[in-house]
Amino acid sequence: MTSTVFFEIFDYLDALEIFTAFTSLNQRISSILKRIPLRILISNTNSRSEIEFLSSHLTYHDHQVISIDIYDKIRDCSSVINLLFNRHNFINLESCIFNAINSSTKLKKILKKLKSLNRLVSFGIYQADDLGINDKDKYELSQMVFMNQLSSLRSVVLNYTYDYMNISNYPSITTNLISLALCISGLSSTVSIYSMFLILRHCHKIRYLTILIAYIDACENEKASDRFRIPHINPNDLPLLPQVIYLNLIVIVRCDNRSISHILRCMPNLIYFYFTLGIPTANWPLPDELRNGYVWQEMIDRYIPHLLKFEFLIGIKKSYQHLDLDMIVNSFEYFVGKYPNWNMIITQWKHHKEIGGEYLILHTFNYRQNRYTTNITIPIVNCETFQVRSTSIQNDQHLFYSIIEDLCLYLTDQQATITWSSPLFQQVKSLAIEMPIISASWWNNLLNIANYGVVNDDKDKLKIIPYLKHFVDLHKITEIKFLKMSHISRWMDVQLILQTCPNVIDLSISTELLLLSKIIDNRSLFPVFERIKKIELIKNIVYFLPSSASKIVERFPSLNNIKLTVFTRLFEK
Repeated sequence: MTSTVFFEIFDYLDALEIFTAFTSLNQRISSILKRIPLRILISNTNSRSEIEFLSSHLTYHDHQVISIDIYDKIRDCSSVINLLFNRHNFINLESCIFNAINSSTKLKKILKKLKSLNRLVSFGIYQADDLGINDKDKYELSQMVFMNQLSSLRSVVLNYTYDYMNISNYPSITTNLISLALCISGLSSTVSIYSMFLILRHCHKIRYLTILIAYIDACENEKASDRFRIPHINPNDLPLLPQVIYLNLIVIVRCDNRSISHILRCMPNLIYFYFTLGIPTANWPLPDELRNGYVWQEMIDRYIPHLLKFEFLIGIKKSYQHLDLDMIVNSFEYFVGKYPNWNMIITQWKHHKEIGGEYLILHTFNYRQNRYTTNITIPIVNCETFQVRSTSIQNDQHLFYSIIEDLCLYLTDQQATITWSSPLFQQVKSLAIEMPIISASWWNNLLNIANYGVVNDDKDKLKIIPYLKHFVDLHKITEIKFLKMSHISRWMDVQLILQTCPNVIDLSISTELLLLSKIIDNRSLFPVFERIKKIELIKNIVYFLPSSASKIVERFPSLNNIKLTVFTRLFEK
């Protein structure tokens, strides 16, 4: 009975935790340790001494290791993968994940070892950048996966950029993969929405598929956008994948409803479909049909009639175009009735700096629930032009943004028409605010420069808080950043915002604005200052005198972290 309890306990611990807590307790425990499966979990917070300790105990236990999840670079060691795989043979390994591979790691040698394993079912690489994996390593990896050099593999994640163009030269070998996730990325002259077909011709048994397709080059102007074209493809020569039931397609290349239709035609038994389209700049147009619910309805009913779940995120920064948001929303009403708990939302606002530029974001309510989808990020919101519409008949539009914790708002004196009744971004904890300069006479501006004076108080400023409450729940805010463009003429707005956010402990503000007497000597703000624990003073060309430093220390008694840029004179008379 006691042994059973230990086996259950060990299921919740990784190998390092087990060896640290239970090694050398007694002979009975040592006997149990020889019979349990081991899982190695190395995070980037581990140290070299912990790895050495783990390795010393693996000498007699490496055959028990069934799972490895390693960060290659830790606090004081840059190649943990080399260290462990050079010392040990994990002959019974079933799952292997490498994170942030370092360029010094001899990956080719490691892959040779992996190919000799006959129980490895799951393999993954998560690489935030391409510095650690060279093209030769990527070629070796693609051969291992798509030439079926490791026939036991059933699930693969290759999260790094590669164009996979060489796969067209591989012999026609069908892999045993059931689940595949990878990123296809390259120049616009070589990569297109159809690049995934090169891979899929080798994956007839695949059931779960996640594909990200992206350009690595960008177009500088409208004329250059001609090269971002969708190539022609023979619709009678498409791969057929009847086993696929899950598709997560993330597209950062040019596409249209025709190309999406060709992809869906390959998967007639699809049940779950997640679609993401991101166009960071207006290098190529967003086809009108992709924001038309009737077009999506026709594609789904025609090519994937068994679909039970359809979620999407479409985001674009583009030239301004007057859109009938209600018409767009109404076109998706079919899906509200077809799928349970299905709703979508569309937001549109003009760019606060670029003339004629705007952001447009459409996404479904349940899109965020899939852990393999792209995070929903909101660019700086120009509150004056912000519009939102939703298929939901309830007042629950804020639920679409429940995962947004960081937000940047551009506040002007002009206010948009509010069509919602509760804060849209209720979970925001970090709020950045940018405000334009208040127009003033030349004389007032001169006084501002000379005396840190301000323009006259304006009763309309009191309206900023009720307006701000339509966007965020001010009680949830713990960090406020007044961006460097926020001029000292906005001192009253700053005062009101700080006074209405009772839980702020982190403050980012320009030196010039903080040292303004209307702020630093404002007694109504003293209770706010007493709560602040961290200040970042944004770079300004302003003299920071010793008296200013002492005043900050006096006003902010709870301060434990301050960051500022200091200018010094190298030569004094």
